[in-house]
Amino acid sequence: MKSETLQLLGALDEAAALNVARVLNAVNGVSKVVIATASGSVNVDFNNDATSKQELRAVLQRAGFSLKPVHGEGGSCCGGCGGS
Repeated sequence: MKSETLQLLGALDEAAALNVARVLNAVNGVSKVVIATASGSVNVDFNNDATSKQELRAVLQRAGFSLKPVHGEGGSCCGGCGGS
């Protein structure tokens, strides 16, 4: 079991939060979704043998939700933190 936090761009209203939860709960291996609407933070517990953080991000993007880029995504890392 793994837990990851995905960061959406901006806050979510209640309808959007319900939609995010519906989309993620439909992914095989997802066991729990907790959303902080004000910050757009989505914590997902999932079986990492069934899915991955990358797949969860892709599912949300296909559903029309924009996510903050992952650190270093697209070569944007400055190297100042050692790449963490």
